Amino acid sequence: MIVASEQKMSMQSWKRKWPITWCLALAIYLNCSTAVEAVPDESVVAVTGDPRVAAQRDDIQIICHRGAVEFAHENTLEAYRAAFELGADGNEIDIRATKDGVLVCFHDDMLDGLLEAFGDVSDYNLDELRHFRFREPGPFGEYCRIPTLAEVFELHRQYGGLMHLDIKRPNLDRPIAELLTRMNLWDHVAYCNLENGGAILDDSRIRLCQYKAGLYPDHGDVFPDDISEALQRPGGSGVIVDDPRGVALALGRKFSKLSREPVSPISVAPQQKHEKMPSEEELIAIVRDAGDWSRVAESAAETAASAQRIVARARAAEQLGMLQATSPETFAALEERVRKRSLHKDWMYCGLDGAMAFRSLIRLQAPNSIELARFAVWRDDPALQPVVDPRWKSPRSWADFRLKSVVFPALERFPGAATEKLCRDYLALSDEDARQIGPPQYEQAGKVLLVINPQTETAIELLRHRLKVVRGRAILVCLSHADEPWARTALEKAAPHALAYHINQ
Repeated sequence: MIVASEQKMSMQSWKRKWPITWCLALAIYLNCSTAVEAVPDESVVAVTGDPRVAAQRDDIQIICHRGAVEFAHENTLEAYRAAFELGADGNEIDIRATKDGVLVCFHDDMLDGLLEAFGDVSDYNLDELRHFRFREPGPFGEYCRIPTLAEVFELHRQYGGLMHLDIKRPNLDRPIAELLTRMNLWDHVAYCNLENGGAILDDSRIRLCQYKAGLYPDHGDVFPDDISEALQRPGGSGVIVDDPRGVALALGRKFSKLSREPVSPISVAPQQKHEKMPSEEELIAIVRDAGDWSRVAESAAETAASAQRIVARARAAEQLGMLQATSPETFAALEERVRKRSLHKDWMYCGLDGAMAFRSLIRLQAPNSIELARFAVWRDDPALQPVVDPRWKSPRSWADFRLKSVVFPALERFPGAATEKLCRDYLALSDEDARQIGPPQYEQAGKVLLVINPQTETAIELLRHRLKVVRGRAILVCLSHADEPWARTALEKAAPHALAYHINQ
């Protein structure tokens, strides 16, 4: 079961392309690992007859969290396929519905973290969604797209794969159950979140398994000791991971060659816009029209209107980046929006305009970007108090996570000594100091440092960091460059076991 707080805050998006904080991922794992096993009367269970499914249920199961995300964008057909090719038995998939009622796989509550779009999946028809490009599409480029649940089910049928259904919104249980019945795939469902599971969990055909362990929160899936300890735990049969290679090797499984072609070669073609994009001057005016930035709306009507204005400013800020507008006026307007990001009681809008403004400043290589990045990451603003949600019992600074979460990923495009120093300063923080200025982002800081300074010395520095999540991310980055001398040397010196995970393509 994915906990309610994740649905409210989508903190998990921080892990990759808004990467997650390990502490929240741990909460998710703990919830998943305590799911109650349901074993109905075997005589009423419909089966597909695929012997692979039965065999996997009787063995240790490797389930990939959103697919093998080191090799393709999360929750895409290519990521799910890569999981099978690397020895996994199945995937955890996030399920939502479009405006026209099509079930699709997408994790985040809001589109802007992963797509060049604003709003929620349910705000658009499927055809409209498929015109939005991913911000970081990964190796499959223009073919990276949101898949339908029917496509994902068919892929799992093809591979005899198990599924963990993470249903992100209520009232989707019956349509999902109907699709499972129509495609005769009930026995492929090994896990399902308790929240929103509804009719699926009540169905006599469901046979849920239990997790032994979750190794993805701190990248325990690339450390042999963690893997061994997890596999020896009593009870349960599943291990949920980000990267399946370590567990697969521990179980004596072999990797197959990773596919390079898209599963379904449908390219994402940006929708033709009939309206002309506003001019630079008009966009600057929209970004600066923020006299209400610090006024927190209270009534339903006011909060809705405030949200619309914030989205308008966010869109204008992003469009300035698309226009490659580099005038002093543009830089000043965007910086003002970062420093005076809009406050809103709904986390989905609080600071959204500031986040988009910072992204554009990095895209435009604005000269003051690193100073602004440091300001945004370290800021603990008393003005946030009216928007703090007491239910989460987190420090006040966490209410700024919409802006804070985009800083490190954006800095991968801004190499230089100042960026390196910012990353090292963050990596040197104590756990408590990091927590007081926002949800911890050690992994993200370490990744940026290694991406912008791919040197053996830097890699070894990170491979020996006190935090496992930093060491794990460093291993994964080095593995993705293992054919390059700097990365191979670092692994040989500081993490030789990981060389067994390298895949020659």
